[in-house]
Amino acid sequence: MSIIFSDTGCDIPTEIANQYDIKIIHIPFSLGDKEYFENCNLPIKEFYDQLRQGVSVSTSSLNPNLYCEIFEPYLKQGQDIIYVHFSGQMSGTFNQLTKAIKELQEKYPNRQIDAIDTCNISAGGGLLAWEVAKKNTDGMPHQEIVKWATQNKSNYSCYFYVDDLKHLKRGGRISATTAFVGAVLNIKPMLHCAKCGQLRIINKAMGKKKALNDLLEYAKLNGKNIKEHPIVILHADAEDQALELKDMFIKEFGSDIKIYLDWVGTTVGTHCGPGTIGLFFHGPQRIIP
Repeated sequence: MSIIFSDTGCDIPTEIANQYDIKIIHIPFSLGDKEYFENCNLPIKEFYDQLRQGVSVSTSSLNPNLYCEIFEPYLKQGQDIIYVHFSGQMSGTFNQLTKAIKELQEKYPNRQIDAIDTCNISAGGGLLAWEVAKKNTDGMPHQEIVKWATQNKSNYSCYFYVDDLKHLKRGGRISATTAFVGAVLNIKPMLHCAKCGQLRIINKAMGKKKALNDLLEYAKLNGKNIKEHPIVILHADAEDQALELKDMFIKEFGSDIKIYLDWVGTTVGTHCGPGTIGLFFHGPQRIIP
């Protein structure tokens, strides 16, 4: 078997990462004047509390040496590596990854080192990493896994709404005027990760209730074999809304659906902010190129 890696930008539920031994690379972030390399040294609730208080936050890239330090111990042991990472369109860190892989391939020519760009964000990428890890556990050969993942990565959908538009404004996703008007009118922008790996605003819901209903409708319209694949609902310190959405799914599809609830991690939460609700599921194709 190969060693499967993913990162905090894919928001894989902890129980799944542990079950399939997915190694998680932590994307560093700065909160105020402190820099963090591991999620575990800052409670996620405290992270969102500080964002609500207006503390500045940003993510930063790993350099090639850090990637080499993470991967090399496994290569020395004669193991191959598959790294399923969040969209390369959303972070410059993967330029550094490419440099690290080139260096390691020259140093370990007999090892297979493959990076799979999910062209997705949060658990949209995490669902692909989860399936890759399952196929690896089942004994599928390394290159067959890479081929399968490349062919099927568009079949994992990501939809979410944000509660406070200022975080999208800070990241350059919307204008200051749009953020101001949206806040006054209680507009919740609905976002979707396109096949190219970039985020697109596809709708604007008036209030949280309408936004939750819209998320359910996206799954009904674009999901495929909902009961045969896991569904993930993530929240950025908005558990009540996440539980409400879960109840809506159970009412719509039945209590035997496989549905997981967890937090939006710091990597994605840095950019979407507190109150965000995300929905991730299997579908035939993402709806936007």
